[in-house]
Amino acid sequence: MRILHTSDWHLGRTLEGKSRLPEQRAFIDELCYILEKEKIQLVIIAGDVFDTYNPSAAAEELFYQAVERISDDGKRAVVAIAGNHDSPERLRAANPLAWKQGIYLLGMPGEDMGQALAATKALEEMAAAADALSIGKEQVNLVNAGAGWIEISIPDCENNAVITVLPYPSEKRLNELLCDSMEEGDLQKAYSQRVALALQEGAQHFRQDTVNIVTSHLYVLGGIGSDSERDIQLGGAFVVEPAAMPKEAHYVALGHLHRKQKIGGTEVPCYYSGSPLYYSFSESIQQKQVLVVDIEPTGETHVEGIPLTKGKPMYIKRFSSYQEAYDWCANEENQEIWLHLEIESQQPLSNLQLEELNKVHEGIIYRRIILPGAVINEEEEPRLQELSLEEQFLRFVAKETGTTASQELIDLFLTLAHDGGDENETD
Repeated sequence: MRILHTSDWHLGRTLEGKSRLPEQRAFIDELCYILEKEKIQLVIIAGDVFDTYNPSAAAEELFYQAVERISDDGKRAVVAIAGNHDSPERLRAANPLAWKQGIYLLGMPGEDMGQALAATKALEEMAAAADALSIGKEQVNLVNAGAGWIEISIPDCENNAVITVLPYPSEKRLNELLCDSMEEGDLQKAYSQRVALALQEGAQHFRQDTVNIVTSHLYVLGGIGSDSERDIQLGGAFVVEPAAMPKEAHYVALGHLHRKQKIGGTEVPCYYSGSPLYYSFSESIQQKQVLVVDIEPTGETHVEGIPLTKGKPMYIKRFSSYQEAYDWCANEENQEIWLHLEIESQQPLSNLQLEELNKVHEGIIYRRIILPGAVINEEEEPRLQELSLEEQFLRFVAKETGTTASQELIDLFLTLAHDGGDENETD
């Protein structure tokens, strides 16, 4: 069976107010091309389909158009789970329609599709008795299901897929108190054990004649994060030990971390696919990918990264003058980029200069103007504490914005600082 693993689409996400939907549409187009080229039979989307609990209509429309295209009229299976950004109820609401296309949307830990499957089979039997059109062998079928697992058959696949599904398992979504203790070590141990139990319950349905997969949205110990992930842990409490991954699985497909990576310390291949687009400047050196996984029940699992090309790269660029920065930004070859500019200047830039930069390059997200003396080296650092509060504030504003703080701003800062100090002394 040929499987494509992807996650963390974050449809509807913006970057400092700038829409990413055009890039996300381009990614979907590229993904559909890869699916055909690589002859993919099952697609797993491991959480964070959307960027917020209440995504825009445009983001929802893009997702449903995407999974319909991916499923190819029910010939290719699609399994998507909720991440910490997703509303479980909102994601799974389309299941009555999605099932007919071989698309399975799971929102909550321990979700049981068995009852819905029984109702669907009853309807199919009634349709067959009336000589109506029913689902045939040329379409994906949900064969069996229970709490936290599904079994599906896929056209042209000798073996069914049994998938243990664990959408983002927060304590609230698990609907149980995991530990009475407030000690971080106790909380972490209890959470990891609870996740391991949930995964193992699903893994009990793995068989030797099936392709056995685990998918979840978790932070597994040893994974490397980036600045664009919303934290899903309280201290270290929501960290899962690698040993929690069922050893009976052929492959573990994870979501949450935006860097493609393999997790060590597991007995089975365990991967984060990473996000398909760059969502922070800390990801600028990464190559965004989707993972293609070949599984034979009696053989080895083979994992290959397929590079993605449609997302705009994110660069941090430093220039020795305004004119150098302007010329670079105005170059047509440098347009399709998200930029964090750092410009050395003898004086703060005027509003007109800032507007000119924005006109020649729409991808400028951050600007940092570096004035003489704004950069403090290590030898100067201890002397900073010797400066007055006002002088420290002036340096801070110059370093972060490249402008000189107005007297009105200075007065406001000093007033707030002194008021805060008085309150602390009273306490």
